[in-house]
Amino acid sequence: MKRNVLTQYLIITASCALHAVGFNWMFDPNHISVGGFTGLGQIINYLLPGLPIGTIVIILNVPLFVLGWRFIGKDFLFSSIYATAVSSLMIDGLAAVHTFKPMEPILACLYGGVIIGVSCGIMLREGATTGGTELGAWLLKAKIPGLSIGTLCLAIDLTIIVFYAAVFRSLENALYGGIALY
Repeated sequence: MKRNVLTQYLIITASCALHAVGFNWMFDPNHISVGGFTGLGQIINYLLPGLPIGTIVIILNVPLFVLGWRFIGKDFLFSSIYATAVSSLMIDGLAAVHTFKPMEPILACLYGGVIIGVSCGIMLREGATTGGTELGAWLLKAKIPGLSIGTLCLAIDLTIIVFYAAVFRSLENALYGGIALY
């Protein structure tokens, strides 16, 4: 039995909050990326510090949502636009009111991976995504049907982690990102 829409969006909102806490607590202060548009947001924020990461994520997702209008269902699209906007605004809002201190990187990547993974899993179960990798993978799947969504997500995320390592000149942090992604 499908939940009512209000319950669905309350669960998505709670997942977005969990996502923002996981990112701001575990990944950002430790300079760890797990790829996706949030990872691209970290890179752009590093190069242009005046642009908040969450805002960058929203901007990067606009073309995917425009493409998604044609290829995915409107319910999934609307719930994903909502989840992307809410999680991105929560990332920026939390960053504005609290700065988390760096911690032991292995703890950050392990617990951050679990927190972000759980939040994304809940969102997907509720028919939403924070855009970026998952939405890009859904769109690529339409063009490359032989590859699974998981394989496409992994390929996109690993590419962004490698790019992150090059920009930040930190193979170690990229390796931590790989652990968190796993």
